[in-house]
Amino acid sequence: METIKIYLSGAMGSVSYEEQSKWRKQVIDAITYNYDCEKKPLFFNPVNYYNFEEVRYKTQREVMNFDLNGLRHSDLVIVNFNDPSSLGTCAELAIAYDMKIPIVGINKDKNELHPWLECFCDRMCESIKEAVEYVVDFHLN
Repeated sequence: METIKIYLSGAMGSVSYEEQSKWRKQVIDAITYNYDCEKKPLFFNPVNYYNFEEVRYKTQREVMNFDLNGLRHSDLVIVNFNDPSSLGTCAELAIAYDMKIPIVGINKDKNELHPWLECFCDRMCESIKEAVEYVVDFHLN
């Protein structure tokens, strides 16, 4: 079975650990437990490695390089625009876009986004459910 690596991008430093984790878990659980996909999703969740409550790193460069390595080895990015001013998220999207990795955006709060953030996304969704259904239909089946 072919594997699709999905990178889960979104704000971390400006939101609580719960906010960092909740939406990512919802995406993973929705795809894993609700669909029988032709391709197997393998998720890269940055919160599983580095977060801002449990300091397991020595420098921000270490965190950045680790996350960007995960991103570069991904086949798809799902991004939550829960904080449109997140510089790390913006950098991840620019790199993914440059590497021609498809990007699916979630903007459930209808935040005003910089036009480039919208242009980076192949598909913009208004809910996690919409994003999950799109990913399953167009990338996993």
